Amino acid sequence: MEETPQPRPGRQYFGLAIKHSRANAVALMHTYFDPEGNASVLSDNSALSLVIPAEQNVHLYASFETAWEQAVVVYIDGERCENQLGSYILRPSVLTIPKQDASYELTLVAWHKRSNANPSLPWVASRGQRIGPVVFAWDDSAEDGDYRDTRIKLVTS
Repeated sequence: MEETPQPRPGRQYFGLAIKHSRANAVALMHTYFDPEGNASVLSDNSALSLVIPAEQNVHLYASFETAWEQAVVVYIDGERCENQLGSYILRPSVLTIPKQDASYELTLVAWHKRSNANPSLPWVASRGQRIGPVVFAWDDSAEDGDYRDTRIKLVTS
């Protein structure tokens, strides 16, 4: 029987910031799952993290400069959120995480498919880097090294 993880005391999870219900998906941060929930391997710089201070709303604004399908999986303190950011209609390009009572680690992992939306192709982890204090950027496997394929700007309020 699959056990549904319960929120830790003092944490609020809502719509786009709900822990993923798949067994073991919220285990340790070294266990990553692609946007469809399949266990996957990451490159050393696929996951980008930042500590968010307590009492701060977080607004994530995604932009995409690619023809390939892109998705970003969000983790709060190592726990995978249910919904994702992305470049196609089923994934929004804006996400708000409400303020928490305590500081937490926000981790973002970007993925891409080597085509437009195509369910038969696998997800591939993108290479990431921070650009300044509030911009997270990823490069897909086109090998152009531009780090513009997926970008997330983080704003707190």
